[in-house]
Amino acid sequence: MSTLDRAVNNDVLMISKSLLPYLRADRQRPVAVLIKAMELMYTINLYSSEDFVRSMSRSQETGWEKNFLTDVKQNLSSDKAYFIDAILKLTEARDLLSPRSTTDGLDEPTYSLHASDSGIPEDAPLAPPITPSATSAETQSTSPNPSQIIDKLSPLLDPSQVQLLKLLSGFMK
Repeated sequence: MSTLDRAVNNDVLMISKSLLPYLRADRQRPVAVLIKAMELMYTINLYSSEDFVRSMSRSQETGWEKNFLTDVKQNLSSDKAYFIDAILKLTEARDLLSPRSTTDGLDEPTYSLHASDSGIPEDAPLAPPITPSATSAETQSTSPNPSQIIDKLSPLLDPSQVQLLKLLSGFMK
């Protein structure tokens, strides 16, 4: 039963609804219409009170959708509530995969290196140059150069991913 149903339905209406199946068939329809008319009158009276409207209102802050789905799930049978569970699980997965934002609603700043920057600090010691040997010359001729692979993949990647790939290839050299 929802909050509105609990507020509108009193003991008289609940007993009257329970009594309906025990009435003769020709009396059930007028009594059911009378019960619904009384519910309508109670609803109109209830919503004329601004305090009740405020007490029933839920804020639409961030995350209200999950609260809504949880409320709907409570009013469904268990065989239909699993759809709501599936939707809630999908939203959790979406939240895990989406980028995080700060509490004030502003996105975290993103930092990126210039495309020609290797990401290695300038004051880092340089490795001694590798002298080409016969075996390394043979392997270089058969395998592609890492910088060529990075250049071919760069249109498919984000700039930060390209920079990370360049940094990793620099370590591997």
